[in-house]
Amino acid sequence: MLKVLHRIPRVMVIQETSVQPGRDKLQGIFNYAHLYGPWNIHLIHGRSGEQRPKGLDVLRGYDGIIIGQMMLELEEALGRVSRPTVLIDPLDEALRPGSRFARLSYTRDDSAQVGKAGAEYFLERGHTRFAYVGDALNRNWSIRRGESFSNRLAEAGYACDIYPARRKSAAGADDSHVLAEWLLGLPKPIALLAAMDTRACQVLELCEAIGVRVPQDLSVLGIDNDELICNGSVPTLSSIRRETEHCGFMAAGMLDRLMRRETRKREVFLYGVKEIVTRDSTRTCPLSDDPVAKKAREFIRVNACVGIGVPDIVKHLNVS
Repeated sequence: MLKVLHRIPRVMVIQETSVQPGRDKLQGIFNYAHLYGPWNIHLIHGRSGEQRPKGLDVLRGYDGIIIGQMMLELEEALGRVSRPTVLIDPLDEALRPGSRFARLSYTRDDSAQVGKAGAEYFLERGHTRFAYVGDALNRNWSIRRGESFSNRLAEAGYACDIYPARRKSAAGADDSHVLAEWLLGLPKPIALLAAMDTRACQVLELCEAIGVRVPQDLSVLGIDNDELICNGSVPTLSSIRRETEHCGFMAAGMLDRLMRRETRKREVFLYGVKEIVTRDSTRTCPLSDDPVAKKAREFIRVNACVGIGVPDIVKHLNVS
């Protein structure tokens, strides 16, 4: 039977907010609390100077906990505290048998659906060559996205180049030089899916440095639709928008049911793709490869907001 709450519950939310998906998840949690709360929410989002609770005594002061980012200094305490707890996008290590978190309910990205969506997006646009760039640390969620992308392409009769190989890089290691060489060696034109927007931006930066044209030579699609990153890149980045806000909403619902003792069963919710936002990095159009025309386009693009006219373009090109 649904338990009636006798006071406003105190809920701790550990959720990174430096990137769009984290903010979306938090918005989903807030949306649920506004509809079915209220809740008193204590947010921990990893900012400098933030006051973080330490130890079991502090954690016991909360009625429920949502963990959207693993805090190593809190891991042991969070695993031992007897409070309703829900995980958001836990890493595989957190779910392994014997882990303190393996018994908990969680919401998780459906990496297979994300990779498949990327493949179908490119197939619908008539591409016949494909590549995938995984997370620099080659984490399992990144590997799963790449495998799903590659498998869907294989079903359609196409191969896929994958970077990096199945190995884990050292934390913080810079693979830009190796990745640039790999990008240069790809057959062109080609469509590339990156594991996340920040990785896709790295690809765009490297392409500019090594002379690979985007999207003419390389169409680039990211994952997360972080608008700050996507709209700030050159060219602007197309990206897969996941159901991250719905993920937060569902995690809050799971926690509410646990706090009200409506259920004690472990629940699992997989969230997928909401939409794919097309921007310049995949928006191809028939443009002349004539070097004079290319030089003119670049001049216009760089100076479009300073009032240039035809005479300025002619002077720049040194033509009549």
